[in-house]
Amino acid sequence: MTERQVFEGVRVIDLSRWVAGEYATKLFADFGADVIKVEKPGEGSLTRRWGPFPGDVEHRERSALFLHLNTNKRSIALNLSDPDDRAVLADVVATADAVVESFRPGHLERWGLGPQMLRERNPRLVVTRISAFGQTGPYRDWEATGLTLQAMGGPMHATGGAGRPPLRKPGLLEHYTIGRAAAEATLAGMFHARRTGKGSVIDVSGQEVLLSGADRRASYLMSHAFSGWIPPRGVRSVHRSGTTFTGPFKAKDGYVMLYVTTRDFWNRFVRLVGEGDDAFLATYLDRETLGDDWDDFTAYVSAWFAARPKQEIMEAGAAARIPLTALLDVSELLTHPHYRQRGVFVRGDHPEAGSLEYVGPPWRMRGGFRLRHTAPLLDQHGAQIRAELAGSAVGEEH
Repeated sequence: MTERQVFEGVRVIDLSRWVAGEYATKLFADFGADVIKVEKPGEGSLTRRWGPFPGDVEHRERSALFLHLNTNKRSIALNLSDPDDRAVLADVVATADAVVESFRPGHLERWGLGPQMLRERNPRLVVTRISAFGQTGPYRDWEATGLTLQAMGGPMHATGGAGRPPLRKPGLLEHYTIGRAAAEATLAGMFHARRTGKGSVIDVSGQEVLLSGADRRASYLMSHAFSGWIPPRGVRSVHRSGTTFTGPFKAKDGYVMLYVTTRDFWNRFVRLVGEGDDAFLATYLDRETLGDDWDDFTAYVSAWFAARPKQEIMEAGAAARIPLTALLDVSELLTHPHYRQRGVFVRGDHPEAGSLEYVGPPWRMRGGFRLRHTAPLLDQHGAQIRAELAGSAVGEEH
């Protein structure tokens, strides 16, 4: 008998069309919740249009992003401009524990699907609303890309060299951060509903999520409020205080990343690279900072790295208890024995995309992550969900 998953019996309605909301609901789906993804007929989620695609040929059932974000979900296509489809959504919501949406503020209300109406159908419902700047305030109706949110939310304050422009963190990192916060907030709302019998409306501002937690911005603001000090960017920024030596270095077969932040780490590193070289050890052990000999030290260390394979360097660093890691590319991660032995990757079959290997459990626990099925085809479960609703209505009449 298959063990019951921790969110089994929980139903979440995914009204989002982009990464943050889809990632928030994925965290519920992968741990057992019945997540019903509501999609636009004929088009589906915006993430279906975002690659990469096999052969670089766009196909709404073969988007790597959509396939990743929507495991274990069911799909129903509903045109929310149509009164009949809105009625179907209202019926689905009546059976749910939570709704996660990411429309522009006020959009659901124009359809007559605002939180007040939804919670009239289901008083225990948690409605989590994800937007760029929140449901209220002067910026409520502003549009924002991930770049905008990183710049206004604070993460870019710590990127790049002190004398150069800030850099955007790559990929869709900010959206995953916002989605994780939205999932946490939704779960908190569910706990509240279980205790009190009352649902809640949760306003998740992407900019405020990044401002309050990611990349130490909240601590920067507290430091400024307390002392008036504005933390500098670059190697002397507050999150790198105490850093003695850090950066990527070229190894024999790739790169390694070093992050030495304390006197103990520094001495361990000096002993590692200077083993057998008494003059080097005498010069650099117990140093607080490097001065005019910075270039000499860097050249010595760079030569030591360049002569060795990155895996060997990482293992030597681990043995010496130094924050030193090899930079692994995707193919190396997929075949790495540590991850294979841990069962990090799980395989599933998709009717259009074929056999896929997914990153598996983000954490381990009994009744935790399980790949029950791959991401759904557009409207794959529409007839099934409508039949379930019809069955519930018949049951209620009797």
